[in-house]
Amino acid sequence: MTTRQLNGHQVRSEKSTRLLLRAAGELVAEGGYQSMTLATVGERAGYSRSLATARFGSKAKLLEALVDEIVGRWSVETMEPELQGLSGLDSLRVILQGIRNAYGRRPDSLSVLYALIFEAAGPVPELHDRFVEFHLDQRERISSHIRNGLADGSINEGVDPDALAAMIVAQLRGVGYLWKLDPDSIDATAVLNTFIDQVLQRISAEPHPREAAS
Repeated sequence: MTTRQLNGHQVRSEKSTRLLLRAAGELVAEGGYQSMTLATVGERAGYSRSLATARFGSKAKLLEALVDEIVGRWSVETMEPELQGLSGLDSLRVILQGIRNAYGRRPDSLSVLYALIFEAAGPVPELHDRFVEFHLDQRERISSHIRNGLADGSINEGVDPDALAAMIVAQLRGVGYLWKLDPDSIDATAVLNTFIDQVLQRISAEPHPREAAS
């Protein structure tokens, strides 16, 4: 096989893998992990019923690849390049606003994330362990930016980084749960706007406009 043929094969393989993972995410979002099968993933992606089995080997391996893709996409770590040179307070603002913006920009991907999070509370140990790790990582990264803010003076002294990070992640998950359960019952963007403003105002070491004017 020539180099050109190998490159063409790799491109096709990567494309089919993306489509299989997208199909798996759609099926999980629609009916849950338990109802998803390798055969239906292949069909939904527009391929044969056997391709997902040939590509991933098992449903567990497909799930692992899907979780890695989704978690990687939504990790706070992916925002790190945007945070260079910012204060701890401004870094936290960018992170929270990025999560808020996802409800308008990437609702399908967000829906898959929350479908997987819900499944992680059930009898799927590989999901449980992966999302425990995911949430710990999110809390640690958020708390690190709060610590930076304490060090650079942009965040008030006395703020507990770990406690605040835990509260922030819990609030984000609560909004996401209500949005996933009944999207018409909550304006997630508006709720998060209020939450972000309240958190930043409470911890900011900078004088608030009203205080500065007095």
